[in-house]
Amino acid sequence: MRAIGTTNEQPCFVRFGTVSDYDAQRHMARIRFPDRDGIISGWLPVSVMNSAGNHDESHLDIDSHVMCLMQGNGTESGVVTGSIYDDRNKPPGGDADIRRTEYSDGTTIEYDRKNHRMSINVMGDITIRATGNVRIQGARIDLN
Repeated sequence: MRAIGTTNEQPCFVRFGTVSDYDAQRHMARIRFPDRDGIISGWLPVSVMNSAGNHDESHLDIDSHVMCLMQGNGTESGVVTGSIYDDRNKPPGGDADIRRTEYSDGTTIEYDRKNHRMSINVMGDITIRATGNVRIQGARIDLN
């Protein structure tokens, strides 16, 4: 696969579709495009925030609604720019002051910047490892 913008310059098009296949180890997806009679793309890289030095990893689920930047009018060369909400999958909260990650098992991590409050609700165990000291500070600390 050729990276966008390298050789054989062609115009790029935004195209919307759904994830039909996903390879977590290569961080690549195949996308079904309804505007192209349901044709499925070749393997496309999925955009991330950081990939050198710092690394970010989050994965797409099958049937996620995504936006792609495609090179030319084909379906073989492009990049999945990210997942988007739609009528079937709506944002979990909708408050601009709250950043939230919600997992399919019910685990949530949420920060409310207006009220300066972080909430972590885990449906299982939590492991914290440090090569140095661990310090917990607060006005009051409750343990049970």
